[in-house]
Amino acid sequence: MADVPTTTPQTSVRASLAQGYTLPADWYTDPAMFTRERQRIFRKSWQYVGLTEQIAKPGDFFTCTIGEVPVVILRDKDGDVRAFANVCRHRGSQLVLAECGSRATLQCHYHAWTYNLDGTLRAAPSSKDEPDFDASAFSLFPVRVETWGPFIFANPDRAARPLSAYLGELPALVDATGLDLSTIKRRVRRTYEIGANWKAVVDNYLECYHCAVAHPSFCDLIDVNHYTVTEYEYFSTQNGAVKQTAREGKAANLYDASQGVQEGFYAYLWPNFTINIYPGPGNVSLNLFVPLAVDRTLAVYDYCFADAVSEQEERDFVRFIDQVQEEDIVLCESVQRGMQSGYFERGKLMLSREKALRHFQNLICDAME
Repeated sequence: MADVPTTTPQTSVRASLAQGYTLPADWYTDPAMFTRERQRIFRKSWQYVGLTEQIAKPGDFFTCTIGEVPVVILRDKDGDVRAFANVCRHRGSQLVLAECGSRATLQCHYHAWTYNLDGTLRAAPSSKDEPDFDASAFSLFPVRVETWGPFIFANPDRAARPLSAYLGELPALVDATGLDLSTIKRRVRRTYEIGANWKAVVDNYLECYHCAVAHPSFCDLIDVNHYTVTEYEYFSTQNGAVKQTAREGKAANLYDASQGVQEGFYAYLWPNFTINIYPGPGNVSLNLFVPLAVDRTLAVYDYCFADAVSEQEERDFVRFIDQVQEEDIVLCESVQRGMQSGYFERGKLMLSREKALRHFQNLICDAME
């Protein structure tokens, strides 16, 4: 049996990527590599955390985790979106335990330290008995937060460049599809725990080389023989026209794609977010791939629709995407088992169909340097 490879030197990885090879297997299986990624990627990147509709009114909040950082996202009394490390300044307990809700203040469940919605400390029991206690020194630590349309992004790195530097042309490209982002609302959320490294899940998303074999229903909808991939600095896009048979309603097991957007548009944004605009009057899925462990990923799917999409069309669309996702889970978990076998060192990309993988894997190398 082959030996499980040790961590491959960075310079060797860079050279092999230039030659069209993949990242080595140990980058998907080594726990030490996973730990470094959490520090160098997920503590320093803009990541999708939710939708502005989740905090529609002052006092509304929801909680999330970015890498290992617990975060609370809220709308303050002036209507501004804010984010804070969800950590009490007293003894370090997680401040807000609820997933979502609405509050006038944030009160710790441990010792009742209470914070205003701007993060300042409002009250600390017995603090009047401490002559040197300065409440202004114990505000919550802010986390950077910005929005793009209805999407909220947060970044633990206070020194990071603004979100716009990473989005680049992406908002304009989304607008060019004909979809009005302001008209969509989330109706369904799906979560899947996948037994694979998060990079294997992103790799799978970034190519349609496997679609003809693994996704027959997707290939009934999109013409994968005329499928384009375009790379930008921090994102890549994939486009595919609707097949005539799907437009005419002649393909089985599909939702109605005869009206509205007439081309599939799928965009990956560094490091772990995708927006997928499907043909139809307003069908969008948002994917977030959350690293849980070196061999486990939480895939969060938010299904968003325009008002023009009926409940029946919604059910048909969700059923369609659920099937594609379930097919992808089988593939990703199979890849992880192969990576861990000791019989795989690195693969060779078919760059005519898989060049977006090399783009992503070069971003990984950039971040790890």
